[in-house]
Amino acid sequence: MYVIAIVGAGGKTSRIKNLTRKYVQQGKSVLITTTTHMGLDPCMVLSENPEDIRQQLQKQNLCVCGSPVKEGKIASLPKDIYEQACQFADIALVEADGAKHMPIKFPAAHEPVIPENVNEIQVVMGLHAIGHPFCEVSHRLELVKQCLDVSDTDLVTEAHLERLYLKGYQKPLQKKYSNAKIGFFPADHSHFFDSEPLTFY
Repeated sequence: MYVIAIVGAGGKTSRIKNLTRKYVQQGKSVLITTTTHMGLDPCMVLSENPEDIRQQLQKQNLCVCGSPVKEGKIASLPKDIYEQACQFADIALVEADGAKHMPIKFPAAHEPVIPENVNEIQVVMGLHAIGHPFCEVSHRLELVKQCLDVSDTDLVTEAHLERLYLKGYQKPLQKKYSNAKIGFFPADHSHFFDSEPLTFY
């Protein structure tokens, strides 16, 4: 079992999709879940019964699961169910951060929500934010401005994304999760906001 937490903004869902395709093609079983909230998907197992999750993984080598909540989202599994579910899969991909569909962010004190059994943390930021004013593309705008010493109308550069990664994610996460591998994966999108649903078939 290898656990990858996907955090940041502007491309987490696409990153999870790409990793899922890669691992399923390699014949590995993949569990996809969240520690925060994630959009509903037709192939999700909305169950807190580990046996349902195990059967789905056996059948299709893929299970997207969580606890059902309102407004088209799922929430995290109870800790004991998550830990059991992890034992059924080769890879767990965990969406562990939120960004309200914005391409960049600086995390609040309670973010991201990393599972204890994490092996790797992949930080995503949207390259499609470059050239746009911070006020249009930032989640937690005040924290972003404070980190970068910029104004609402300043334009985002690639150097800004790298600094948000280092100050907001890499340094604090390396302290807290010293055994985890941490990497930066800027996401390139041809459109501004990525609202594609989490569908794998």
